[in-house]
Amino acid sequence: MVDTSVKNHPSMISTDLPADMLQAVVTKLPTVDLLSASCVSHGWLHAVRSSLRTQPRLFPWLILRCLPHPVATTYSIHALDPQSRTWLSVPRQYNSTGKAKEPSPTLNFLHGSTRDRLYALTLYQLLISKDPFGGSCQMEAKGPNVWRQDPVVAEVQDQWLVVVGGGFQMDEGAVEVYDKQTGMWELAEPMPAEFGGSTYATWLSVAVSEKRLYVIEKNTGWVSRFDPESKTWGPTCQLRTIPSVSKWAIVMAGKERLLVVGAGAEGVMGKEVMKVRAWEVDGDSLQVINNKPMEMPTEMVDRLFTNFDSLDEARRKVCSVEVCGTEHGGYMFDPASMKNGVVMYMYQLSMEETGGAEISWEWVPSPESVGRGFMESVAAGCSPVLLHQVARCFQS
Repeated sequence: MVDTSVKNHPSMISTDLPADMLQAVVTKLPTVDLLSASCVSHGWLHAVRSSLRTQPRLFPWLILRCLPHPVATTYSIHALDPQSRTWLSVPRQYNSTGKAKEPSPTLNFLHGSTRDRLYALTLYQLLISKDPFGGSCQMEAKGPNVWRQDPVVAEVQDQWLVVVGGGFQMDEGAVEVYDKQTGMWELAEPMPAEFGGSTYATWLSVAVSEKRLYVIEKNTGWVSRFDPESKTWGPTCQLRTIPSVSKWAIVMAGKERLLVVGAGAEGVMGKEVMKVRAWEVDGDSLQVINNKPMEMPTEMVDRLFTNFDSLDEARRKVCSVEVCGTEHGGYMFDPASMKNGVVMYMYQLSMEETGGAEISWEWVPSPESVGRGFMESVAAGCSPVLLHQVARCFQS
């Protein structure tokens, strides 16, 4: 829950502060506290609205969907407010009968260019949540024609839904596109052969732009892009940066500009240490823009991969890196060890003549209840969160 000290709570601050001072206070409040702040007085309400208008909170929240085990019938959702670095436990949603809503076993995140949302896929239908917390259903469509166990599901241009991979046998790499205007599913070009044997979402990292879906194989670095309008795949290539990289992830960093993250073990001063680096990649050519990587600080890598040098070979192979975010920034973490926390990164293009980009990093601990269970299944998504969405979720 929110850990806000009494002295900073809106109800404990004078209501007759000067307007500029009041707005300065409001800009420091956690997003969830803006709800109570806006109810203090007309002055506070005006300050909240003015603050959100002049300094919109565009940095995405990190949303975690946690199942105690892969086939559990109950789940929990935790959300990280980047403004305060505070985790919120999202209240359970209830239906009209007063009973808690139960998830589908396939409850996961649909990837979008500006936001991720929870979806549930069954043999007969696809349900997509209206808000980042999965509070209500915005869309319901007939399920795709090919049954899949663990597909990638993405939304491109707010017009197409793309379902990739996760099929069985001959349909392993099948791709289907749902056109919201026609309400029809269409088969598209299947995944490139280089992804054979790795078509499940578990083995893939995904990024979505305004026009395309990008996919990278986490273990090999094979990357490709899919155009839902032409229903074809673009160039497919294997990224080659530093030989030590053994795990890959991908995220959008701007208009048709990607940030590719690589992790791998290296020998340093007689011991094995993990290194995490990021490269900018052109979304058209899928080639690295600048061969000089941006490297995560050692102290943060050590927190994500605690006692890495003492792990046996089998456990080291499980260590990985995943990233989710938007062009403003996002989060990196080891999906196999969520209890070790996440690294929040802020991405911006450099103003220097040499171009390139810069990343600032900050480690944030995970909620105490996340990542502790041996069989726990954690899915992660990213989305900007608006104040009315927070109100609907936490004041319902």
